[in-house]
Amino acid sequence: MYEEFDDEEMSGKDAAKLMERYEEMINKNGHSFFDEEEFDEIISIYTDNRAFQKALKAAELALDQHPYSVIFLVRQAQLYGASNQIHKAFEVLLKAESFEPNNEEIWVTKGSLFSHLNEHDKAIHSFKQAIKISQDPDEIYMMVAIEYENKKDYQKAIYFLKKAVENNTGNELALFELAWCFEEAGMVRESIAYYNELIDLDPYSVSAWYNIGVAHNKLSEYEEAISAFDFCIAIEEAFSSAYFNKANALANQEKYAEAIEVYMQTFEYEEPDAYTHYYLGECYEKLENNKLALQHYQKAVKIDPELSPAWLGIGVIYDIDESYIESLYYIKKAIEIENNNGEFWYIYGDVLYRAGQLDESVVAYLKTIELEKDNCEVVLDLCLVYYELGDIEGLRETISLAVQTFGIEHPAVAYRYAAFCFIIGNNKEGMVVLESALFKDYQGHEGFLEFEPTFKLNTAIMNIIASNTQI
Repeated sequence: MYEEFDDEEMSGKDAAKLMERYEEMINKNGHSFFDEEEFDEIISIYTDNRAFQKALKAAELALDQHPYSVIFLVRQAQLYGASNQIHKAFEVLLKAESFEPNNEEIWVTKGSLFSHLNEHDKAIHSFKQAIKISQDPDEIYMMVAIEYENKKDYQKAIYFLKKAVENNTGNELALFELAWCFEEAGMVRESIAYYNELIDLDPYSVSAWYNIGVAHNKLSEYEEAISAFDFCIAIEEAFSSAYFNKANALANQEKYAEAIEVYMQTFEYEEPDAYTHYYLGECYEKLENNKLALQHYQKAVKIDPELSPAWLGIGVIYDIDESYIESLYYIKKAIEIENNNGEFWYIYGDVLYRAGQLDESVVAYLKTIELEKDNCEVVLDLCLVYYELGDIEGLRETISLAVQTFGIEHPAVAYRYAAFCFIIGNNKEGMVVLESALFKDYQGHEGFLEFEPTFKLNTAIMNIIASNTQI
């Protein structure tokens, strides 16, 4: 965007010769003349290789030979910025501005420095100054948008991203950034309208169709999403992301066999991906084809050993097969990668419980509660484990936690509380709470009786259940 020189880039051979001549001059402490284009190439080569000190030296020599060249002052400022010498960078830019106050790149560099300092308003001001004098401002519009994103002002970010697209309808980065901003601003529906307007102008905009599909997926409008992704594929057959997201939409509709077919199509256009294998595993698991589910989960972790959900998937398959030792091993691997995932700890606790390791399951459930304070199910499950362990004090504390957190009005909590009352002999309160729970959720009494099967032998309990039968 900011090329100062219009000549074609040097070939690799010419660049190598240039660097050889330049470094020979440096090594011999000699003097050779290099024109502005040559110095710019030398600085760029050092910068690309992150040799910032050498690049700075080249910029200094360039300014010795071309003392009024604003481009080398700007390059010097950029290099000072890259070296975290921000004060020096601003000093150099001030000098450059005195020579050429309407130089676009001076203002862009200023904006970038302010952005580095998290001074977003000053960065925005600088970028806007650059826009005023730029003949091709779409990238600068993007820079302004990102500063507004950093301020979490997504409405203004959207405005400038739209400007970038207006300036260059082929700016795919802006189109995808817009989708993210629309989502963050809670304007997913508005994003669909916007991308449809773009399609009216360019029916073959694969990016617009793709973002429409993603937006419909987010709104759980899966048929519309699939239709949009089909348009993507019709325009660009090898667009693997469109296949992947179409498959997600099918899976969300529980069309697992169709989803599998589409997930597999992605492999025709890209290297096998860990997440794709993971989702294939999920689909096969839903179809109760545990053998193929296990194979795809294993392929996923082979490609990406840090993909924790795939390790969990392997553990779940072994749990289904009641191979608890293997299941616990793989779930633990998932937790080692993602230690603060409450869902992983909850599943781990469930498998420990089924494996008869009740004390260990208590630890896992407590960790889940720590991570997911609004998870009522795990609190109720912990009640059951404490009861089976004969730990009445643990049961009492957990019931109190359930009542305090979710309220006695919650039917499942009420059933657990009623059970606790009967267990400790507080039958009068137990009857009152049980009747309230039956009124709110009659079917819930089945879990109440499973919690303590001897309740079925209690005539008073069974009578109140019978008298509250809901037709």
